[in-house]
Amino acid sequence: MHPFDFRRVQRDDFAFCWPLYRDALQPLSVGLFVWDDPTQQQRVREALADEGASILQAAGDDAGWLHCTETRFAIHLGHLYLSPDKRNQGLGTSFLTWMSDRARRKGKEFTLDVIKNNPALALYKRLGFRPVQTQAYTVILGL
Repeated sequence: MHPFDFRRVQRDDFAFCWPLYRDALQPLSVGLFVWDDPTQQQRVREALADEGASILQAAGDDAGWLHCTETRFAIHLGHLYLSPDKRNQGLGTSFLTWMSDRARRKGKEFTLDVIKNNPALALYKRLGFRPVQTQAYTVILGL
């Protein structure tokens, strides 16, 4: 059994999700792109409105949020943000391992987006992800 569960995004979850996104990405934007709260808030709202968005839970508490898209051939993780008090406890590793196993069982490739200077790159590489495409300020990693 894995140490997490999911729940559907609800209307008032933006208040939980936005600060996680902002606090994780705004510091990384320096030197890469101009941060604009309204534009970034719209990105979060659009992701949360999509059926691929979920709230990640640990021990019954909201621990973060994610957004995945899945096609016939691939699973793509576009967003994964954990609450500060849930980081560095193995939750992200556990989730990514579970998703990797799920993609492998389904015979699908598994990719994710990451900002080039994100410290999480070390975790992704440790889990076997390798760059498959470089964009302006992000890298798409795949297994």
